[in-house]
Amino acid sequence: MPELRPDLNGVRVKLPNQPHIYLIDEGKKRHIPDPPTYNSLFRSWEGIVEDLDVNDIETGTTITPGSVIATGDATPHVYLIDGRSKRHIVSPAVMDKYHFRWPTQPVPQAVIDGIPTGAAIS
Repeated sequence: MPELRPDLNGVRVKLPNQPHIYLIDEGKKRHIPDPPTYNSLFRSWEGIVEDLDVNDIETGTTITPGSVIATGDATPHVYLIDGRSKRHIVSPAVMDKYHFRWPTQPVPQAVIDGIPTGAAIS
């Protein structure tokens, strides 16, 4: 029976010889839908774990295609923009833990402020 695995938060996993890659987030595996979304979120394709039994981890919502890591141009906060919400990434250590890509261009603060806030990533 699948279970929550918050101890694996930030790990990217896949089954050997299978194309689907998942991010463990809030203890659940979240499918990363396509290479462009993966590339906009993560620094590289290195470090994906293949030896976990992905099917033993509870399934969460799929990461929305086109999700990005962004920062507003008026604050230093970094967010995962996923679907219709922004989730604050609380520290550089969490960025590293999740292997998130550092933002390269700020987004207008009004755009960031207009997106509903979801649970922080810590």
